[in-house]
Amino acid sequence: MNTTKAAGKQRVQFDFSPEALQRLEHLQETLDAATKAEVVRNALKLYEWFATQIDPEATIEVKDKEGNSLFRIPLKVLLS
Repeated sequence: MNTTKAAGKQRVQFDFSPEALQRLEHLQETLDAATKAEVVRNALKLYEWFATQIDPEATIEVKDKEGNSLFRIPLKVLLS
């Protein structure tokens, strides 16, 4: 990872596997993000919120519009 400072910002450069880059590009397209950096910044905000605001022993549950449980995952799985 390389970093450089310019006008109050820092440039951070990451190496991605081809699969990770494809996932990033898919998210960029799906979210209509202007840049890959926008996707990473938004993902970082969400990850930070999970890591600091939610009890690591909590479980995330996704429900459909009728309230049926579609998916459950312990938060600690996402934070490890």
